[in-house]
Amino acid sequence: MSSYSIVRRHKCKMEKSSSIEVNPNDTKYYNMKQFINLVSEYIQTKAEDTANVINRTMQLLSVSVDLSIFDPHTSIASEFYVSLYELLSNVEPRSPLAWCSVNVLSLACKNPASRHALIHTYQFLPLLSRLVGDHLTTEKKIRLLALMQELTCGIKISWQIPHLSHLMATLTKWVEGQDEEIITLSLGILVNLCYKNLPAIYTLSRCVDIKKFVRMCVPLQGVKIEVHVCKLLIILEYMNGQVPKAAFLKLMEVTFKSLTEAYKARDPILLRHVVEFFLDVSQQGNHMDVILSYENFAIETEKLMITIEGNLTNDDHPSENIVQQEPECMALLLEFFHAVIEMKIPKIELLHSRMVALALKWLQVEAVCSQALAVLRTVAVNSAYDSTISEQLMVGLPIFTFVLNVSEDDFSASIERNKRLNALMQLLKVLVLCPNSQSRIVNAIENEYLEKIFLPLLGLKSPRERATDASTMSPEAIGLYVNAVALIVELAKINPACVDMRDELLKHRQIHMVLAQALYNGCKDTKATVLELTSNKCISPESIANAMTEMQSLIGTDDHRTVPGNGFNDSTWCFPVMSVSQLERLDEVINKLNTAVSQNNMINVSTSDVMELFEYKLASMRHVERASIVSMEAASQRSTHLQHRAAQLTAELNRLHQLLFHVQQCHEEVTKARDEIQKSNSDLSNRLEAEKGRCKVASSQLAAKERLLAEKTTELEDALRRLHSAEEGRTVAEEQITDLRRVIAKLEENLVRKEKLVEKKEELTQRLTITYDSLKMQASQLEKRLQLAEAELAEKASELSEKTKELTNCRQLIDTITKLTHSQSKK
Repeated sequence: MSSYSIVRRHKCKMEKSSSIEVNPNDTKYYNMKQFINLVSEYIQTKAEDTANVINRTMQLLSVSVDLSIFDPHTSIASEFYVSLYELLSNVEPRSPLAWCSVNVLSLACKNPASRHALIHTYQFLPLLSRLVGDHLTTEKKIRLLALMQELTCGIKISWQIPHLSHLMATLTKWVEGQDEEIITLSLGILVNLCYKNLPAIYTLSRCVDIKKFVRMCVPLQGVKIEVHVCKLLIILEYMNGQVPKAAFLKLMEVTFKSLTEAYKARDPILLRHVVEFFLDVSQQGNHMDVILSYENFAIETEKLMITIEGNLTNDDHPSENIVQQEPECMALLLEFFHAVIEMKIPKIELLHSRMVALALKWLQVEAVCSQALAVLRTVAVNSAYDSTISEQLMVGLPIFTFVLNVSEDDFSASIERNKRLNALMQLLKVLVLCPNSQSRIVNAIENEYLEKIFLPLLGLKSPRERATDASTMSPEAIGLYVNAVALIVELAKINPACVDMRDELLKHRQIHMVLAQALYNGCKDTKATVLELTSNKCISPESIANAMTEMQSLIGTDDHRTVPGNGFNDSTWCFPVMSVSQLERLDEVINKLNTAVSQNNMINVSTSDVMELFEYKLASMRHVERASIVSMEAASQRSTHLQHRAAQLTAELNRLHQLLFHVQQCHEEVTKARDEIQKSNSDLSNRLEAEKGRCKVASSQLAAKERLLAEKTTELEDALRRLHSAEEGRTVAEEQITDLRRVIAKLEENLVRKEKLVEKKEELTQRLTITYDSLKMQASQLEKRLQLAEAELAEKASELSEKTKELTNCRQLIDTITKLTHSQSKK
């Protein structure tokens, strides 16, 4: 058993109690988590039931529709790849589990980020090389070779990895076969292994006569085979020095032919290899002049455009045809067009309009959207003052806003989503800077859409949830946030409504940390954008410097640290070169030769002694070689194990960084809230002191009002007594008036009766008249007194009413002051 397996088994035993918790509600990563736990159990028990469950789980994973589960920046995915590597290293090559693993890896390779991690970090090639053999059926050969071609594209080989000799020997033998597809795939793998990898070329030279092998490959026919043969010739020419110009021109011719045929055949694997090899060659400055000298570049590009446009318009239902096309093929072709536009090939600008139209048709396809937006951005940069291109781009403005709106509703933060939004931010920034489209872009972009981009970074959910449901520390997310900030800064220069959003956004410490991380490990364009932001004084360089200083303590490395022990010590790792008898015989031969040399008597030395010494030397070298191979295989396994651990720790570190940033954000928010509460308490204390002062004043006023109320009460009582007396007098007067009225009535009756006696009794009448006048006078006087009494009564009644109102108001004021006093005392 390998040292890697022993280490992993030991780790599984140690971590048995800390297996990954499987939550049935977590449907996205449920199968992955179950697979990790099952592999840990299978490594320990080798149970058949566990193997069957693993088989079913991998079958489910191999048909997964959501490729974002394979994004390598998540801790679950990194643990899954390590478990898959461990499973492959512990099963037999002919086991069904091995071929289920091939199916899962084939699906994972459709995710670009996952494919890159599988090639450069997890290194499944040595394990897959164990599966290669003549005993495989044609179908299994094709499946395995297709996967290995994916996993060798861009591979870096610094030394002879295990099983490389066996793999190359088998591939060269299969190239001599009759099956064209197997020949194509085998050649593709050999080309990938040898490209920029001298150890692989040396291994190939030991497995086969390279010149004879090339002479055998040159006559092979077929577009797919020709492109690999051409690439192989260029790679081998690198060993001899400068590559002839004719080879590059031949490469350009084969490239366009292969692109057309691969697109017609919907072969994304061949398309990817052709496009990536072309991009790699074109990015080397000494080859650019040769590529630009290809006269038919614009013509061949137009032919390729015609082929693509023809495929999109042949069907009666173009929209259905677009959906049925292989999106990966179209994404690769758009990547090729993007590179061609950036190279500024002569006469290519005539095709800009058609490229824009093609890119706009594919914007709503998720797998193609980011590449389509990159093409639009590059065209916009190179045609900033072309009104025709600007108008054509403005036709797609509703699609841009639709893509932005749909992306903001998806908070899964997958790598593809971040790439799509990043490309859109770059395109919108270019269009904002373009005079022909500036106003319409500013009016179309709503602040709400831009604010939602930062929700995974600055959201209001709990930090632990935000640290697990979305990665804000991946390179794609960092690029997205940087370009989104740059777009907001440009919008704020034009639209005053964006100034507050820009100022509020740039205050967040998380934004400073993101910009600092972009300066640490971002790409060239991302770093340039951050430096542009700091140079334009949009953000303080001191804040970025502080963030970088703090981040340095988190991600910095110590040059004096040592790598943990790998299970053996170099000082004690040695092999006995020869036995004791061999050493004695060797010493005897060497002494004899030394004596002959010192006596200048080499003629008497037998040839057999020299040959014997040479054979000993060869035996020693072979023994050392075997020891070196064993040591190299152990070092390779240990290196792979350390890379796996580094990937896991990197994912965990990103998660912890994200958790740390969110915790710091919450701490800042709590600190801010605490300061606001303290300020509010201080204001309330000041208000309380002011209320206490007002309460004292009100208390003194209340005492004065109470004294005044007592006085008014006394006056009121006196007035009431006087009123009572007046009422009694009025009653007496009324009784008197009543009596007088009765008397007057009687007198009137007597007067009527005695009118007839007037003449006779004049004297009596005069006396009665005098009496009557006097009584009448008295009656009038009484009436006047009654009127005066009534007026005085009305006046007393009004005074009583006023005093009653004043008393009521005083009582209400007293109640109010009492309530206020009670409420203040309770506080």
